[in-house]
Amino acid sequence: MDINLTLTAKKWQLASQLQRTSSYGGVQVVKNIPERTYLTITSKQWVVLEQFGEARTVPQVLESAITERFSPALGEFYEIILKAVRARILVEPGQTTVPVMAASWPLSLRMAYWSPILWVMLLLGLGVSVYFRPLLPLGWQDAAIGTGLALLAGLVGASLGASLLRGAKGEVYLKRWFICTDDACMLPPEDQRTVAVGPLSFVALTAGLLCWLRPEWAIPPLAFLFILGRPFLRARMNAIIRVGAHRRLNDASHHFIFPPNRSVRNRVKLLALGLRSATTWLEVAYGVVWTLLLAYFFGELSEMPPWKLAFWQTLGPRLGLAAAGSLGLLALIYLGLEIYVFSRDHARRWKEWLVLTFRRWCRRGKLPTDEAARLRALLASPALRLLPPQVQQPLAKAFRSEELGPWKPLPLDGRFGVILSGEVGVYRLAQSGRRVLVQVLGEGDLVGLHDLADPARPDSTCRTLTPVHLLLTERAPYEVELLARMPLPALTHQVRIAPFLSRISLCASWHRQAVQRFAELSLIKNYADKEVILEQGFFSESFFIILEGEAQIIAGQRRLAVIGRGSYFGEIGLLQNSNSVARVVAQTGTRCLCVPRKEFMRFVTHNHSVALELERVSSKRLGHPIFPLSPGNFRQH
Repeated sequence: MDINLTLTAKKWQLASQLQRTSSYGGVQVVKNIPERTYLTITSKQWVVLEQFGEARTVPQVLESAITERFSPALGEFYEIILKAVRARILVEPGQTTVPVMAASWPLSLRMAYWSPILWVMLLLGLGVSVYFRPLLPLGWQDAAIGTGLALLAGLVGASLGASLLRGAKGEVYLKRWFICTDDACMLPPEDQRTVAVGPLSFVALTAGLLCWLRPEWAIPPLAFLFILGRPFLRARMNAIIRVGAHRRLNDASHHFIFPPNRSVRNRVKLLALGLRSATTWLEVAYGVVWTLLLAYFFGELSEMPPWKLAFWQTLGPRLGLAAAGSLGLLALIYLGLEIYVFSRDHARRWKEWLVLTFRRWCRRGKLPTDEAARLRALLASPALRLLPPQVQQPLAKAFRSEELGPWKPLPLDGRFGVILSGEVGVYRLAQSGRRVLVQVLGEGDLVGLHDLADPARPDSTCRTLTPVHLLLTERAPYEVELLARMPLPALTHQVRIAPFLSRISLCASWHRQAVQRFAELSLIKNYADKEVILEQGFFSESFFIILEGEAQIIAGQRRLAVIGRGSYFGEIGLLQNSNSVARVVAQTGTRCLCVPRKEFMRFVTHNHSVALELERVSSKRLGHPIFPLSPGNFRQH
């Protein structure tokens, strides 16, 4: 599954034949009937999936969910979409399916009649097995007979479960000649328990009867019973316990397939949720009982059973040390894995920063500057890449390499060029006469074109911030061609806005193409001193990023903060489809990038990493998660 393609470009719609259960434990199950696939969701998640009644893309549904305020947390939203696609609840329009045919099961049993009988059979079989002592097989014949009886009991038990499922109007499937009763998840919890306990009860009764009548045949059925009743690896008894939980997990809250959800924080939240659940401790208690019963039967077959004092005097300290060591080792492994996952991304970013710093400060004189290298640098620039080949070749030949040390003025003198290595600061004089840093340029960015790209504020100077290696040439011969190929708005996007966006915290993790696209959507707007950018209690039609200067955030009569270059605001009202919670007032020389609401929402819904980052920041600013919201349109004009 191509996750990016699934969440952006492809259209999806609900499968034509779906069956949905009532809600039990806060969840319901949706089944694709022809393909025999299932998805466990909440009622709010079903509201999201219902939006695919007609073929739509995921961004279209997300925009509707945000506008109408029924969107869940975005990680949950993307997870449930991917799980629905994998479970074939959402399918591509016009896609053909291969139906899975249900078995024509001949027998159906009444659930209400058989449920108490099965539980009595299970308890009776366990009680008789504990009371009468099983014996080791006396020969291979006894082992073979016991194994055959165990397999026969398992087959009869599975058939019993299938008959109960058919009696409850469920479907029985054959999977590689095995009886499959997965359709029991479409039944009420009490009926699911009855279907699940069917095989266990018959195997337990068989083991009990053999312990009583032919104890030398009882070991294989007992072993089979312990395997069926294991408390791990998709355990049947654990499913019986969980099905009656007051709050059951839905498929979007575990076994994540959306990469950003595979975080330490989500796993810790899932662990905390499990520890708060009573069913978790019931499963632990069952695991203890299962272990004690297993120890009991092993003790019956050994010369030193564990309930004798001699056993604990001889092996007790070793067993205690082994148990404590195993638990400690398990905890260390879990903690180590979590630390590894947490530090992996941080280590990658630190490595990239160290490599870049080393190249800027220690290898600036070793960069290739031959004609082929100059042409590669030219093609790497989004702006110069637009020039025709007949202009690119002479320009690459005209470029001349130049190196400067850190913190030195950059003498352009009518020249322009590309930064090969290092950082350059763009400065402008404030009204106070102080020189203010307004932009930082790096590898691949253009210098010497800012007066053309930003004609409203052409008075800028450049200084190196690190050792810098550039390719420079005279601007005059190429100025007409540049302006012909790139009108002023495009030149502004490529030279002024895109490099600025790529170095602010909001866009630090964005793909380069996403930054370029966001730059194309942005408009520069100048504000006078004390001018209100965003009024409290009013709906904003734009998203704002401060390009230059500062702004005050005011709630009522109280000033909350002063924000500067690279800070952004307005996203909370747009994501909540509600009015602004504070007033933002410009100070002297404030300039903002403004993205209209329609373009902002389209961009955010098409870039899940951007949406998740905005959700994280907005939730931090609000002091609580921004999603989910109360349904309805809270916009007031």
